[in-house]
Parts: sequence; C-alpha cells; structure tokens
Amino acid sequence: MKTKIAFLATVGGMLLAAACGPKAIEESNGESQPETGLTVGHLAKQAAEPQVELVFTASARVSIEQFMEQHGGKEIQKKFPNTKITFLPGGDLQTLVTTKQHFDILLSSVGLTPSSLLTYDLQSDISDLIAKTKYDLSRLEPSTIEIQRQLANGGIYGLPVNTVSSALFYNKDLFDRFGVGYPTDRMTWNELFELTKRMTRSEGGVRYSGLTIAFQHLMFLNQLSAPHLDPVTNKARFTDADFTRAFENMARFYRIPGNGLTKNTFSLPEQKSLFNKEQTAAMHLTLSSLGVDNIGMNWDMVRTPVFPDKPDTGPQSYPSYFYLTSMSKQRDAAFQVLAYITSDEFQEWQAKNGVPTILNDQTRVMTDFGINQPLYKGKNIKAILPEKFAGPTLKPRYQSMADKEVLNALGEYSAGKDVNSALREAAERADRTIAAEAGK
Repeated sequence: MKTKIAFLATVGGMLLAAACGPKAIEESNGESQPETGLTVGHLAKQAAEPQVELVFTASARVSIEQFMEQHGGKEIQKKFPNTKITFLPGGDLQTLVTTKQHFDILLSSVGLTPSSLLTYDLQSDISDLIAKTKYDLSRLEPSTIEIQRQLANGGIYGLPVNTVSSALFYNKDLFDRFGVGYPTDRMTWNELFELTKRMTRSEGGVRYSGLTIAFQHLMFLNQLSAPHLDPVTNKARFTDADFTRAFENMARFYRIPGNGLTKNTFSLPEQKSLFNKEQTAAMHLTLSSLGVDNIGMNWDMVRTPVFPDKPDTGPQSYPSYFYLTSMSKQRDAAFQVLAYITSDEFQEWQAKNGVPTILNDQTRVMTDFGINQPLYKGKNIKAILPEKFAGPTLKPRYQSMADKEVLNALGEYSAGKDVNSALREAAERADRTIAAEAGK
C-alpha cells in the first residue's frame, strides 16, 4: 500500500537559493525536543509505515532540478528516506486546480499567497496540528507568524521556510568613476535622494541613472506599515497619510531629471536591467535576495534607507511559507515536513547557502551565512536584513489589483500629476475593479 501526499510549491520572485535541509528533530535520548515537539519515536514509527509519496510543484517557473537542488527536495528526501519525492514543474497553478490535481502542501512567498493559496481557496488552518505536536511558534521570527494570523483571522495556514527584505545594491565602479562616496548603512531617504541626484548624469553619450527601484516590492514592504487595502471592506487605502507618505517618498526619485521612467511607465524588468545587465544605474533598491543577478559586477549593498523619525525600522519581512492545503488527507505526515523545514538544522543549511533564517534566535544559524555562496564573499551581508522589521501589513486576496493601480499612479505622478490626485484616482479605479471581481 502506498500513501500519497502531494506538495505544491509556489515561489514568488525571490531567491530561495538554499533549499531545505535542517533537522526537525534532534536525535538525542529519544526525548521530545522543544523546537518541534516531535520525538525520535515519530521517525521510527514513520520508517515502519508504508511508503509515502510527496508531490511538489511551483506556481513560478521552477524545474525539477531547481526544486531538488535549490529548494530542498534532496534534503527532504534524505530526512525522510521512506518518502518518494515527485515534482511537477511549476508555472501553472490554475491548470492544476482545474484538472483536480491533488496536492497537500503549497510553497508560496507572502507576495504570491493572495493569488495562489487564497484565490483558489486552498487554505487550511493548522492550529490543531501545532497544538497536537506542541510545536513552539516562539522559535520563529514574530512577524512571519503575525502575517499568518492576519491571513487566517487568528489561525495559521502555514509555517515560514525563509525570508528576505529589501536592500540597496550599488555599482562600486560607477561611484569610483564619478568620484562619489558609496552609500552607507542607516542612510536617510533624503540622503539617498541627494546621492541619486549626484549620480544621475550623461557622459560620453551614455545616460546614467542614479537609482532604479523595484517599486511594487518596496511599497509592499514599506517601512510605515501602510496597507494597500482595508481588510474588511477591500477598499483601497491609497489616500491614507502613511500610504501617501511612503508612495511619494520613493516616487519623487523618478522626478529627478535624467532618472525618470521611460514614457512615464514603470517596468520592473527595465529597472532591473539598467542595473544588472546594462550597468548604467548606479544603485538599485530591490528585494535583498536579488544580488544574485550581480555576478560579474563590482557591487556591494547597504541596508534600505530609513526615515529620520524611524531610524531603527527597516522594511517589512518578505517570507515564504509551506502551506498545508485543504485538499490534504495526510495532515499529520505533511506537518512533519513543515516542522522539518523550520528546524535549526534546516535553517542553518539554508543560511550557509545565502538564505536568511526565519528563526527568532539567529545567533547560531547565521554564523556561517553564505559560506557556500561565493557571491557573498567580502560583501556587506548584514544588509540583507534590517535591524528591525516594520510591522507586517495584510496581503489580501485582491492585492495584485491594488498593486496594478499603484503602479499606474506612479506613472501619472512621474508625468507631473500631483500625488493626491494620482492616488485618489488610482483608489477609485482599484475599488471598481475589486468590486466587480468580488461580485462574480
């Protein structure tokens, strides 16, 4: 007899270079360990049970090889030798749901959770399993759990596997060429604004941008914890004071002469390409995982700039989760994997490959951060995470619709429209779109 468990993995535009590999259970004296509440007896029992098949896939385009090597497939296989691992190449969650493909676990970044887990009603509260196994949630970075509490109205749908935030990457060669000092940790936004103006120029027929921004991601993780939508009414909150402040604080960089958007239209690929490929942008503000694109460049990074009245507060956490879905008929077995990927051993393995831990106590696992990732050698790796995360904002089902209108507002603002009009009109458009979608 073969038991089948299917995992669905959704990876949301972030580096998960270090797959999954720690122990969920410390094998000492056969006693229950505080980090998971599981025992060696659980493993012995599992080994005696019929083979379990775990089927994974991803909503992002992840190959079988990438999943096994980079996202933990091999580590899970080693930890659970009586488990058969099957991976369905990612990229089309809608087809899987439409064809009634069974899966038990969904791996998703917080950014893609609304359009994957929530859109297809795959969510399932695992509070009962947490209580049953005496799993200690206090081991995990608090905001990663707070996000789940928001999503699940006090419950919890999944456990975090890793996180990133945002960071400011810079091209050292361009700063050296123009004789300008490098950006620094704990810069204020106003200091970055002045630095951007100095680095924006045209020389030798080449236009150099001072700064490009992954605007959608940075608004998503804004340091003022300003939400895009009201969690009850789903109405846009673009005109709230904190949201307006967060928006205008970054949008103003696109009004610097020579640093504007092409045709007043935001394009994330273009913003990335100017820095990573063309190397004509001096700085790029993006998710702190995306330094992987900087191979071949003389680069480094610093922490995201801060507001003067919030000098210790960085951007929000951007975690990815393993979700146990409503389809699952193997909830106990599936939860063992969730416990495993949050264990100290797994998190330490991830950290060595350059992926930040989601553990509350980072002392041990971050000691050897990035030692298996040559990309980070000699870099300012502390910039990957802020000194303190901003409080998380709810990412609801209609987040993508809100994001679209915020980017439209950015284009209008860069073209000269005043910030209040741009955001008010964007909110009106978002409200109409969301109401129409909710009414279907």
